[in-house]
Amino acid sequence: MTRRLRISAIILGLALCAAPLPASAGTSFEFLFNTDRVSNDRQMFLNVAVSNYGYDRVALEPVLPRMRYVDADLPVVMFLAHECGRPPGYIVDLRAQGLAWSVVFQRVGVRPDVLFYGIDRDPGPPYGRAWGYWRKNPRGVRLSDGDISGLVQVQIGARAARMAPYDVCRGRGQGRPVEYFVAEKRGRPWNDRGRHGRENDDHDRGREHGHGNGHGHGNGHGHHHDQGDDDGGR
Repeated sequence: MTRRLRISAIILGLALCAAPLPASAGTSFEFLFNTDRVSNDRQMFLNVAVSNYGYDRVALEPVLPRMRYVDADLPVVMFLAHECGRPPGYIVDLRAQGLAWSVVFQRVGVRPDVLFYGIDRDPGPPYGRAWGYWRKNPRGVRLSDGDISGLVQVQIGARAARMAPYDVCRGRGQGRPVEYFVAEKRGRPWNDRGRHGRENDDHDRGREHGHGNGHGHGNGHGHHHDQGDDDGGR
């Protein structure tokens, strides 16, 4: 291999390493379908959204690798598919053409009104400006991808947490993400799993300590006595 070819190969390798990896390349989305694999608020939000819309692996797994950002895109895909009665793959096909979400909404015949359900007055930042544009021009408003993604999450989260969408918007303005409200309502089972794991580890360490000395009770008594002396000395 010539020097020029070697340099070209090195540059190509670095470019491939720097490129974002598709969802299929070692990325696990098991948490979408299995609550036992959920480990944070964001995963809980997505798991609940998938469950509430009733989509299974057969419907979602083939399209996940085609989404650029699953966290942001999947809620919109499911929301729109439900609103227009199309399969998720149909929505992903439109998005894969490079269309903005506002254009995809138009293509499938879903009006932006659905994004503002339950938001009957200006919610303030971060969605107050979008709400104002919509109130002035409800049929012709063009919202940014970020606003649409955020408002979809508000609608999904409000239903999951049994809150008014307006209150969820206000919470966002106070620095609490949508997934926080969902996790507060549904609980955080991964905390219980971690606590039980720590308790089991402590129990096992205690058994090992007692077995290794042969007189676990006696050593424990002496330890407490030393602590008492230390406390008294202070």
